Amino acid sequence: MPIPLSKDISIIPGVLSAGGTALYLNGLALTDSEYAPVGAVTAFTSPDDVLSYFGSTSNEYAFASIYFNGYVNSTKKPGALLFARYNVTDVSAFLRSGSMKSVTLDQLKLMSGVLTITVDGTVKTSTNIDLSTATSFAMAADLIETAIGNTVEVTFDTTQKAFVITSATAGADSTISYASGTIATSLKLTSAQGAVISQGSDPAVAADAFKQIKSKSQNWALFTTTFEADEATHLAISSWVSAQNYRYGYVPHDNSVTATVSGSTDCLAYKIIAINNYASVIPVYGDHLDAAAVLGYSASLDFDRREGRVTLKYRETDGLAAKVEDGDVYDALIANGYNFYGDYGENNISDNYWADGTVSGSFKWVDSFCFEIWLNANLLGDAIETMKSNQSFPYNARGKAIIEAGFAETFAQGVAYGGIRAGVTLSSSQITQINNAVGTDISASLNAKGYYLYIGDATPTVRAERGSPPMQLWYCDGGSVQKISLPSTMVQ
Repeated sequence: MPIPLSKDISIIPGVLSAGGTALYLNGLALTDSEYAPVGAVTAFTSPDDVLSYFGSTSNEYAFASIYFNGYVNSTKKPGALLFARYNVTDVSAFLRSGSMKSVTLDQLKLMSGVLTITVDGTVKTSTNIDLSTATSFAMAADLIETAIGNTVEVTFDTTQKAFVITSATAGADSTISYASGTIATSLKLTSAQGAVISQGSDPAVAADAFKQIKSKSQNWALFTTTFEADEATHLAISSWVSAQNYRYGYVPHDNSVTATVSGSTDCLAYKIIAINNYASVIPVYGDHLDAAAVLGYSASLDFDRREGRVTLKYRETDGLAAKVEDGDVYDALIANGYNFYGDYGENNISDNYWADGTVSGSFKWVDSFCFEIWLNANLLGDAIETMKSNQSFPYNARGKAIIEAGFAETFAQGVAYGGIRAGVTLSSSQITQINNAVGTDISASLNAKGYYLYIGDATPTVRAERGSPPMQLWYCDGGSVQKISLPSTMVQ
């Protein structure tokens, strides 16, 4: 795993409460599908790619079909969807061949030879494999299994058009290697021929699973499961994401009856938000398709477009059925902390859209949360680029100016996008907190620009250690109107 950039550069998100108390956002889908190798992260760029990999009847394909739609009238669509295995039971190691799609049965029948493979730590060499009598690829798999012995199961997968050699054991001690031998290349069971290895695993532990996922890819923001997770799994994942400093967001989907009971203390959202106070969680009422729509929303946010910021609330998703059609259920779900896709109608006006657009923790709203992820990721990139710009940064006004200039483009883009707003009226409590931190009144500058970057003077000790000068960024989110109440009065 690469050395985290955070060892040298630390961007710390925070929220200054109004009450006075103190990248592209690709989606990641956790899957329990046997097609996904343990320990790997696989990226797809279209629903068709997901169909070819997981099959037309899979949850993963249905998920991708919603995800890649983004939201209606979005100016960009999701560019990639990542999948990673999250097994809730013991799984066996397997070796899957490269695609045999271009191989005919007649060509297969010409293959013969020996396979050598290491299974569960023991080297296994087959007897001679002669496929001349095979009448199908499935029969060929049986012949291969017989030749290797009862330590493995061999099948031919018709979705991926591949031979799959699976260990007879399960759990962390279940292991397998690529194959060698005179028939290994013909059967595409080598790395060079596109074979894939998945080692066995005990049931996933959230911290360990995400450490492995992050070592493969961090090019994602919101994530969910394509399967229906149990409460313990939801809470374990919520605990992990809450400790990630607002870098990722978990979208658990829950269609239990308790979610629709106002004030329920048994529903999942209550246990996530009220009991455990987990942050960065976006509870969704519904199934994996509803969660896919939320991931598709965040991946469709256009940070390059002026006024590209849009809220999750009022977004419409093509192909997604509304789960809520009742006003009382609407009230209960919002009170319990759920987001949901509803069917609305009144006075011959009908529409489907998302509500309420909330995320647990300080940022509260999903659009604010997504911008924070984008902003801090870009500030990290800016800081590294500045540090590598082949110049020194003295602890004086010149050094401060260079550092501030390095962030300027990201600030300008954040303002143009709408994530940073000028002209926001701050409360007296907010102004006092900021002024006390800086030592002078910067409220006018913050109001005019929408942000203020403070870079203070470093102490002699910090200078000697070449550490970071004291720094703090304040930016105004500005919020977004999500309700309109208009008295209509006739004047006679």
